[in-house]
Amino acid sequence: MNIPRWAKISLGIAVAVLIYNTNVFVRHRYGHVKWLETHPLQVHGDGTCADSIRVSESLIEKAKGMRQQCQNSASPLRAYGSWGTRIATATTHFSNPDNPQRFFQKGIETHILHSLIHGSRLHVLCTPIIDHMWNKQAFVQSILLQELAKPPQERLEWIFWADRDTVILDYCRNPASYIPAKSHRSYNAATEPTREQNLNLLITQDTRGLNAGVFLIRVCDWSVNFLSDVIAFRHFKPDVELPFDEQTAMEQLLQEDRYKDNVAYIPQPWINTYAWDTAEDFMNRKDVEGLDDWAARKGDFLIHFAGNWNKELNLVEYADVGEKMFNIWQTRDILRDVSMDIDYFWGNFSNGQG
Repeated sequence: MNIPRWAKISLGIAVAVLIYNTNVFVRHRYGHVKWLETHPLQVHGDGTCADSIRVSESLIEKAKGMRQQCQNSASPLRAYGSWGTRIATATTHFSNPDNPQRFFQKGIETHILHSLIHGSRLHVLCTPIIDHMWNKQAFVQSILLQELAKPPQERLEWIFWADRDTVILDYCRNPASYIPAKSHRSYNAATEPTREQNLNLLITQDTRGLNAGVFLIRVCDWSVNFLSDVIAFRHFKPDVELPFDEQTAMEQLLQEDRYKDNVAYIPQPWINTYAWDTAEDFMNRKDVEGLDDWAARKGDFLIHFAGNWNKELNLVEYADVGEKMFNIWQTRDILRDVSMDIDYFWGNFSNGQG
């Protein structure tokens, strides 16, 4: 059989990441588990990037209190275990002994606390699998392959990817709240899947086009094929310019017929806002005058410091802000609530719009 070169590369990478994932630093069998029955942090690789991150008893007690407040004050979309979806967060952090950049761990710590509150798992890759930015897709691929080897009722349904330069602001919000309720798949479905059931990737765009810093991807064979093609893209299309590396490869592949109907470009403010203010100004802001739509404000789920000129300071300060203001759903000191927008967006999507 004459197998195309790109297919061989994709298959080789898939096998490599599967083998790699069998040698992770900490092994856990992830199922639909009860809250806090398992450790929320799963470190892959040598583990050095998470050496200073500890899930202490005090952090667990804090998460319990925050979870209770979220349940008391949040709408169903922000409530614990939105839609009952099995979802985990994934990120990566490579620590150089000469420049450990521990400020990135502050952002990761916000995701640990968020995972504790929602009873989910946080996967962190400490050791590169392949080169440069392409580790993102390789790591997500490795988790996908591991999950798909499990029985359907035990595997994750979605993976929430967040770059290491992101910070949780609304701890009550579950990323599953952005997934349309009608997207749930029956494993023995006898009817044609709906538009929502065909969705396998939820991602945002910004002024430069696709932004792959934060996205949700379904655990399914479509995702395996898509990520295999992303990883192999530069090898079987070496003449294509990739100004943003794997992000551009993703953007180009999502325009092809085999993938374009399975992605939804959700509004950027849902999961991928950027910093406009300093952390102090963010806390004290009383209106949205002068703010672009992508600018983070009180009530937003997550802030992403992509291209930020002072990540070290902003990551640390905004991480503190998130914990201080997480209960704004009780005080209603908010400047944006996207819950109604989510309903409106998916309602239009069901009707063939968007």
